[in-house]
Amino acid sequence: MYNRLFYFCLLTFAFVLLASPVSAMMSIEEEQEMRDKLLRMVESRVPLIKDPEIVGYVSDVGQKVLDQVNGKFFDYEFFVIQDEGLNAFAMPGGLVFVHTGLLEVIDTENELLCVLAHEIGHVQGRHIARRMERMQRINIATAAIAIAGLFLGQGQVGSAIFATSGALNASIALKYSRTDEEEADRRACQWICKAGYDPRGLLTVLKKMQKYRWLGTSAIPSYLSTHPGASERTTYLEDLWDRERCVQKFPEDPFGLRKIQVKTSVLSHDPVVMIRHYKRELRATPDDIFLLYGLAQSLLAAREYDKAMKAFDNLVSSTPGKPEFKVDQGRAYFTAGKYQKAVSIIGPYSKRHPGDSTARFFLARAYLEQGKPAKALPILKTLKQSWPDPASIYLQLGRCFAALEKQGEAHYYFYRHYKAIGNQQSARYHKNKALKLLPADSKLYKDLKCDKNQENPKP
Repeated sequence: MYNRLFYFCLLTFAFVLLASPVSAMMSIEEEQEMRDKLLRMVESRVPLIKDPEIVGYVSDVGQKVLDQVNGKFFDYEFFVIQDEGLNAFAMPGGLVFVHTGLLEVIDTENELLCVLAHEIGHVQGRHIARRMERMQRINIATAAIAIAGLFLGQGQVGSAIFATSGALNASIALKYSRTDEEEADRRACQWICKAGYDPRGLLTVLKKMQKYRWLGTSAIPSYLSTHPGASERTTYLEDLWDRERCVQKFPEDPFGLRKIQVKTSVLSHDPVVMIRHYKRELRATPDDIFLLYGLAQSLLAAREYDKAMKAFDNLVSSTPGKPEFKVDQGRAYFTAGKYQKAVSIIGPYSKRHPGDSTARFFLARAYLEQGKPAKALPILKTLKQSWPDPASIYLQLGRCFAALEKQGEAHYYFYRHYKAIGNQQSARYHKNKALKLLPADSKLYKDLKCDKNQENPKP
């Protein structure tokens, strides 16, 4: 039923898009419009990890690449898909996805940066748009289904749709060519070197993918199926490295990566199974901080709150040199409903580490749950532009303004929240309420009037 709904939505999307053949390269605006629709498809088809620390880590690494890119065509967004396959891909418009399976097997931040640089290379090269241009008889509607099929896989229902619509052949034709791969690699190597990292990470990750390609799932095709010429690409990358050597200027942060990998593993598996795993491993190495961290996170995921809080307390007391664990400790108390304790832990940490957005977010949440919206509001406002999950920020801002009895602002942010998650009916309701309550000369009112009201239902 789940797949049927997804593919029905693909067809619906196809009919509402322009049906005329593509006679020239898709414009930036058209690619941006397609991006928004494709994101809805991804969100309906695969589970996304929403944890701000994990998504924020990937986004921060990706930003190191984007800082080196001149003339970016799009506002890039990074996402983490809960899937064991060693995979990463980018869709038109600047949507970049990384699988949890890939996050769990990389050895360094450098390897992740290299993968993201390659995917950004495809987007900046506008490879999908250029391949559409060469396909004289394809239209944007067919291309949209083909792109979704190419990157998200083709189940039994999908195969029938593609076969009858012509999108299956289009999907094959839209696959990256070896020329596309080489261009993306050349762009990536330049950005990686400018960022002060080592482009040989492209080689080490590619070799991992070749070794473990059997980990690909039926839901989403493996990296090697959408990125052709793996063996030739390995040789090409080795030659490219010999010609354009550069050295890594920045030390790795193995602690940060390992912490993210443990949390990713816990969130991607049955927490009860993970609890048994970490307890077993701790019997052999009881002082391993990442095993202790994994056990604490698994207990929290299993909603064994008392045990989780005790485990985090023990972890923090045994690792005084790693204050980052205090954020997780505070989150555990927050999740257990111990808001005052959460504030007492996260508040002092946040003052010493103002750049930790995860700490600030949960500090604001704790203030709000304590009935102190005036303290939460300025924190949430500063996070609004950079938080990896905008819908969650909009929701909390709406709650803050509602608690402060500023109903116009509350409805405005509830509108933004429901629009972000694709709930058209609720979005329209809150937009109309906001327009009635906000002053006509206010910035929020003008923003709503300028909005084209394109909120679409989530597929």
